[in-house]
Amino acid sequence: MRSSTILALAASFSTTSAVSKGFNYGATQNDGSVKVEADFTAEFNAAKSLVGTSGFTSARLYTTVQSGGGPISAIPAAISTSTELLLGIWVSGGAAGVQTEIDALTSAIQTYGTSFTDLVIGLSIGSEDLYRNSPTGIAAKAGVGADPSAIVDAINKVKTALAGTTLANVPIGHVDTWTAWVNGSNTAVAEACDWIGMDAYPFFQSTEANAIDQGKSLFVEAYQNTQAMSAGKPVWITETGWPVSGAASGAGIASIANAKTYWDEVGCGFAFDQINTFWYTLQDAYPTTPDPSFGVVGTTLSSTPLFDLSCSNITATSTNSSSTATEAASSAKTAASSAASVGGGLSPSQGAGNGGSGLNGTASTTLASVAAGSTGTSGSGSSSNGTYVATSKTAAGGASSTSTASSSSSSTTTASSNSGSAISGSAFAGLAGALLAMVFAL
Repeated sequence: MRSSTILALAASFSTTSAVSKGFNYGATQNDGSVKVEADFTAEFNAAKSLVGTSGFTSARLYTTVQSGGGPISAIPAAISTSTELLLGIWVSGGAAGVQTEIDALTSAIQTYGTSFTDLVIGLSIGSEDLYRNSPTGIAAKAGVGADPSAIVDAINKVKTALAGTTLANVPIGHVDTWTAWVNGSNTAVAEACDWIGMDAYPFFQSTEANAIDQGKSLFVEAYQNTQAMSAGKPVWITETGWPVSGAASGAGIASIANAKTYWDEVGCGFAFDQINTFWYTLQDAYPTTPDPSFGVVGTTLSSTPLFDLSCSNITATSTNSSSTATEAASSAKTAASSAASVGGGLSPSQGAGNGGSGLNGTASTTLASVAAGSTGTSGSGSSSNGTYVATSKTAAGGASSTSTASSSSSSTTTASSNSGSAISGSAFAGLAGALLAMVFAL
């Protein structure tokens, strides 16, 4: 067993004080403007001083690259505020994009030394790439994704690049929706990881009973299903939350009251201080308010939340008490057969690496060839993740349809992918090659 795997397992079962708790942070504001060190510093300090809370001292990033090149400015901000980092390596930009991320990471190690690396609790190689490559992601026009082999290749490249550095033993994982993890065709990714990052949003499971009363049960079911398919690796909660405002999703109603209920029942009652958890999100309503909006603070960044975050009078449920491992495994098999129909989109369209606070702002001027492809029924996907403007073509029986979205970042890239034949719902096979051209005008 690799030493990093041992470290990851130890972290999973260690004392409460060693469990990480924080928020997700994109590299831009939701209008595409690039965040600088002062922005991250203000956000990290706000999270640490949120009224009613303590211990929100960790930050999950979607990319390690600052727009324009070099290490992201969140790194010096984390050093000055003593904020732990779950670093992200963006994968869906192709091989050249992954190399840009690796270059930024190794540069940060050289520049900041152990004042940086001592804060790193893990590396996420990719974010929701498998979801975006799934029938559900395609239907939701979630953007260009990546197949399992591309993610495993990126994991191996990062491990090779970090050998002999102070991050050589950092736990490495991948973040994706629970529906991607219960898809058996993605098992190779779980096997290549030291830990599994799960994103789950009951609010978006609109084809099920998903009112706030079902929020916790749907989340716990998703977590247990992911555990059952995790190849024995610890499962971290990398994104979850309930919107404070916006349109309804099935029976899910966005409101401050419901966001508080979800925080109390899932955050306080299940996740916080028991599982490494990164809530979505601290703030997503600057300078404009997205629909839906998940921020626990409003348009003005401050330490005063929109609702009570104190977890007062909430008793946490053991993460292992709700069902047996056998029940979870059985449930996972059922989930695997129905995951593609749980809703019209399993992550916020303005976040999670796809836009808004999830923009990653990677810069590159390299042409790359990448086997991206797509799976499932015919449809199209588009993305504005700050890395590219994507034209994603999917094929069923040779036919294709196309959709194009404009990037909300000043950096743009053009990408296209084609699948040459029909692909079955759960098999990532028969993927044709794709040409990814990345041209940035910063």
